[in-house]
Amino acid sequence: MIPGSNQSPSDIETKDMALNEAGDQFTEVWKPLAEVRAIALSRHAEMCDRTKEWHYGTSGIETECREWLEGQRLLSDASMIAGDTVEEKAETAFSELRKPDHRKALDDHRDKTVEAINNATDPAAIMALSEDQRSYLDAVITPSDCEECLDFMAQVPNGASIRRVFDALGANCGADSLRKLVSIFGQEGKTAETEFTGTLADTLQLARPDMIDVAGIEDHKPTALEKIGHQIHCLWVPNDRTGTLRPPLKLAAPAIPSVGSFDEKFPDVSDARAASLWAENKPMSLFWSGGIDSTVALVALLKTVPDGRLSDLTVHLSAASIEEYPEFYTDHIDGKITTATIPSSVNPTDRFTPEDIFSSKATNEIAKALKTNIVITGELGDQIFGSAGFANNPDKIGSTVEDYLANESLTSVRDEIDALMATCPIPANSVTTMMWWWNFTVKWSEVRFRSLTAVDDSADFANVRHFFDTDDFQKWSIANDDLKIKDTIQSYKWTAKDYIHDFAGDDDYRDKKLKVGSLRVRWGAPIGIDSNNHIIKAGDTSTSEALLQQRYSNKLQTFVA
Repeated sequence: MIPGSNQSPSDIETKDMALNEAGDQFTEVWKPLAEVRAIALSRHAEMCDRTKEWHYGTSGIETECREWLEGQRLLSDASMIAGDTVEEKAETAFSELRKPDHRKALDDHRDKTVEAINNATDPAAIMALSEDQRSYLDAVITPSDCEECLDFMAQVPNGASIRRVFDALGANCGADSLRKLVSIFGQEGKTAETEFTGTLADTLQLARPDMIDVAGIEDHKPTALEKIGHQIHCLWVPNDRTGTLRPPLKLAAPAIPSVGSFDEKFPDVSDARAASLWAENKPMSLFWSGGIDSTVALVALLKTVPDGRLSDLTVHLSAASIEEYPEFYTDHIDGKITTATIPSSVNPTDRFTPEDIFSSKATNEIAKALKTNIVITGELGDQIFGSAGFANNPDKIGSTVEDYLANESLTSVRDEIDALMATCPIPANSVTTMMWWWNFTVKWSEVRFRSLTAVDDSADFANVRHFFDTDDFQKWSIANDDLKIKDTIQSYKWTAKDYIHDFAGDDDYRDKKLKVGSLRVRWGAPIGIDSNNHIIKAGDTSTSEALLQQRYSNKLQTFVA
């Protein structure tokens, strides 16, 4: 008997036994390539389906998980979702709703493997491809997502971390992750959009960082300008008013006025601003947070109110506003000025409450008030006085410029930082002065529009009056660097607090009041606002590429610098 003649091949579907050339032994040989390829494709499909269903199969509770993450189910009505607490159930639901992304990653890898099998000409290679379960599973943990993206999406993000997604992941990956989160949390309700028939301007005044991705800039790496913006907590694409550092998009910004012989005092500038607002002879809505900037605006209006005109002023406030400065509310607002209450957000404890990063109570109320009144905010006070980047950080206040710029994230863009600082009209020998200049030049445009992102009619922008948005306040800021902060966090905006004290007489507020982020900044639904005040928006969140394409086609590509 010839050796091997009574044996079967190791794989009867893809191999046969054949006599070797010497005629003394039967050995395995591959069947025709087409037959091997057909078997490989069939087995690969079966392996993919089995593996996907075992590891990432639909569980039957996807609807319940989605309702939980959208805040529609109570804790008592979510027993099907694993976990005992709100947070534990959120983690389970979030993981469950990420499965579609995992399945898509597996399907994409399957399709690539099928293509590779069809192109391969070596039977052994074909079969190896078809049986590579490890590579198939790895497609979930190493798909197109980078390691940082995977880390970011590994657990339920909160509102604060979502707002920093572009700092963490960059424009492209950040845009992709934001779209996934919007889908998981069910924050986009629209399925179709109307075509935009107007004419967009050539430049933007405000751009959400995902505009970089939507406009078609691929593999975008953070620029020096964006790294500076990160230091001063920019949420939108930063824009250098000096024109020294170019942003990745075509952005326009108000020019910085020349100081000349300006020597006005802060109280005089404030009083004059308020008098000019009264002189418009229109009903006014002041949004008062209890913080320093909006209190300066209110004090100035109360100091300069014409006889019989106080009834033209409505102060919009919340419970948090009163809590931040209760003495001023009691002594100067309650029962003396018309007020409107901004609804407070109270998160229930019996369900998961996703934070709406595209809307806030305050911005919604601002949008409503703009329909009928001039709206006054304390915005741009930080740009006049300094930066949230150091306001509550004594280490930054006390550090040297060289020590601060030794930060690893800044050393690679030191030349660009030096170029920006060369445009500063005053010596920048301290971190506070340096970061003031960054805020004054790079964040100005963002702050002019960030409280207006709930506006749906661009004509309403004509009613906006940010109190500090004047040439005189900018000139005062440049001319009086020594009047912004001393050497403690309590001294930040001390000149403004002195102004309030002269009116209200509150020693504690003057001596101890710290900077508080009162607006609770959100992005808002628009992905941008152009220089003709067109609100660039598609759907509820402007995160859907399909809806943006339906509305604007390829028009947004014109904003690439």
